[in-house]
Amino acid sequence: MKKTPYIAKVYLLLAAFLLALPTIGTKYYPGQEGRFLIASESIRMEPFREGVVYISRHTVFGAFGFIINKPIDLQKLEETGVEIPANVEKLMLGGPVEFPDKVFSIYANHPMEPIEEYEEDYDLSLAEVIKRVERYPEKEIYLGYSGWGPLQLDIEIMRGSWTVIEVPKDIIFKNEESFTLWRDLKNKRTPDRYLDQKI
Repeated sequence: MKKTPYIAKVYLLLAAFLLALPTIGTKYYPGQEGRFLIASESIRMEPFREGVVYISRHTVFGAFGFIINKPIDLQKLEETGVEIPANVEKLMLGGPVEFPDKVFSIYANHPMEPIEEYEEDYDLSLAEVIKRVERYPEKEIYLGYSGWGPLQLDIEIMRGSWTVIEVPKDIIFKNEESFTLWRDLKNKRTPDRYLDQKI
């Protein structure tokens, strides 16, 4: 079937738009990247109940992050068959997606400036990730991650399931606050769920 020049131009413009869409969606979309989510009381199911989530990526195509206040019970994890290196004292539950098979880490030379490392293109074992980040004074290792599909997180925020806040990133590394972090941040949040709060 022979296409007219007009139809060919339409196809060309459509193809160009589809190629540019990832860049447009990433560059101009006002996502919550680099911020934290505080679970509302309406979230009653684990692992997000009383959860604090760090959002590391957020575009129109979805969101990706880690629960930062849920330490894993290492004894129970070992009972499931996961091999834990002898020198590991703490692991964090990053989220329900690909738990416990996918290992991630957030590490930094200084707690206020975390450098994030994602093992997405290839698989590393827990022991390999631990060895890779052991030289950093600040580090957290997560099993699994938290993920949302296109606009899914935006809808949940609009419904009031999450409050978005902006706080210093060093809370990621404050291990002693793991069990009280949700309560402390919830008490300091603003009533307006769309207002970023700096504390």
